[in-house]
Amino acid sequence: MFATEEFIEASRKFVCVRLESCESKEHQDRIREFLNGRFENTAFCVLSPDGEKRLSGTGRSPQMGFGIRGRPVVGGPDEKENNQKAIGEMEKIAARYPAKAGVAAAVVQDFHTFKQALNVASGDQRLLVFTVAAKKDRDGLKKSMRQVANHPGALGRFHYDFADTVDAQWSKVVRGDHNKTGIFIIRSGEFGQDGQVMAELPLTSSAGVILSELAEANKDFAATEKRKVYSEHVEKGRREGVKYQDNMPWGEDRDADGKIDARRGRPGGRGRR
Repeated sequence: MFATEEFIEASRKFVCVRLESCESKEHQDRIREFLNGRFENTAFCVLSPDGEKRLSGTGRSPQMGFGIRGRPVVGGPDEKENNQKAIGEMEKIAARYPAKAGVAAAVVQDFHTFKQALNVASGDQRLLVFTVAAKKDRDGLKKSMRQVANHPGALGRFHYDFADTVDAQWSKVVRGDHNKTGIFIIRSGEFGQDGQVMAELPLTSSAGVILSELAEANKDFAATEKRKVYSEHVEKGRREGVKYQDNMPWGEDRDADGKIDARRGRPGGRGRR
């Protein structure tokens, strides 16, 4: 549903936030609020502009949040109908809260860590725009980067991250020449554990220059990046022993006892896979 043109267009009338629940306890606690103390890998809710009042129900998908019943077959006619119902509910909410600023003023994405940004960029198969600058300059650069991230030619095509203290060792996992500061266009490795600098720009670069470099880098990336097949990708990662260590315990807490459920096939688990 989220990848359909209709949903993407409808979502532009909202501030869309993806909670990073395996990296932040604060985010994980937020999901528990939505799911009555449970923690599961997805949760959905539409909030008012103050971020407090719930304008929809809560659940693990837009359909559940809007009370749309049934679990139609993926790609079937019922799925399309349910998607349209969810979009219709979104349109009703958006009409009650007209935007006070354009898309160009939207906040630029910033991950908790470079490690996470590199991993997500690999999973989504997008290039990562990584900005390394002194702390005193960071807020100004985030504002200036809005012209890039929200430009029609770049919107939704790249991921963005800004270096913080926790990212001091970022260059050790990225190949290619790079200075201590700058704007780096990075191609993640197959499993998001390493990467390659495709282009490096000074912090003073104009939005036009950055957009031009992104277009060239993305052209090369699209021509050489093979689309991942999820099941094959996961199986290859297991064979090669690839692991990603989250900041928070991985898993779900479906019984809402405040602890991540034991994994199946392990001591205390619920049966074997």
